[in-house]
Amino acid sequence: MTKLFNQRPRAIIALMVLLLVALMATRCVPEREVDLATKITPINWLSEDELLVRQGNAYFIRTSDGQLTPSEFQPAYPPKYWVPDITISPTVPGAIWSEKVYSGDTHLRSDKYMMIEGEKHRITQVDFLSRQRGMNQGFPRMPYINFYYFRHLGKIGLLTFNDGAVQKIELPVKDPGNKSLPLVIKDSSAKMFFAFQTHCKSKEPKGTCLRTAWWLSEDLEVLSSFLLPTDDPLYVREKSACFSCGCSCYTQEDAYAVNGQAYFQISGWPIAPSTRGLYRVVEDKQGQSDWIHEVQGRIEPPLAFSPSGCKVAYFEVSRLGDELKVHDLCP
Repeated sequence: MTKLFNQRPRAIIALMVLLLVALMATRCVPEREVDLATKITPINWLSEDELLVRQGNAYFIRTSDGQLTPSEFQPAYPPKYWVPDITISPTVPGAIWSEKVYSGDTHLRSDKYMMIEGEKHRITQVDFLSRQRGMNQGFPRMPYINFYYFRHLGKIGLLTFNDGAVQKIELPVKDPGNKSLPLVIKDSSAKMFFAFQTHCKSKEPKGTCLRTAWWLSEDLEVLSSFLLPTDDPLYVREKSACFSCGCSCYTQEDAYAVNGQAYFQISGWPIAPSTRGLYRVVEDKQGQSDWIHEVQGRIEPPLAFSPSGCKVAYFEVSRLGDELKVHDLCP
């Protein structure tokens, strides 16, 4: 009897350990992958009622009643984004050079500089991986305009090149502590550009993010600047749920600019389905903004917005069944 009594605590401890291991296993194993052979991917709206989609290697036209008709569409090269009449990469040989700084025998850092208005500016190209990784998905990311950027005396901005001359477009930051570089996307319907910082300056409480966004005209004049919403939908409290390289490897943020509206898609495990989805940025007159959670759930990149910006098509993954859906964004 005494021996059995002594063994009972060990059995309880072993059971608790097994339960803990099982719990950690369920949190550390990514959710099920999407079957790309059956996934219906929205490509582009041909009109307000017809949507071009892809399933496997075939293309279809989806009508407003949800029917799919085979399409003869042939994909071209990925779209290229440019600024009208402005070159975003230098054309003069030697305009950009590198200064190599060695550290020991094996580490090499290459920084790029340019003389602008008699002063030496550090220039670079943006880090596309900061909040756009999504390694557990493998779906395409939004195409961003490949600008050169500058950092100089605490200021940041874009660089363009025209007839051998360089032009600086300074982007005023709302939070002086965040000097990270932005990404830029084009709003073709409104003939504007939307730029936003990709790196957060966190503050208490955790899960907050301070970064500036800008609307620019077609000739890159800054029309407005504001702080993006401070709540960070990419924040994951349970860091142990992100196996290997951390939560930023598995989550993904994609931005869309449509008819003067900025949207952010939040996707990737282990963000809760109630947090994932499509958010619209609503600005106020004080240079602040807030999130409107337009679509909630596990919707996978990419999205497609109709010409009016009133409809968005997306592929939703759900326990009730995976399917292509269309959501009305206009009241």
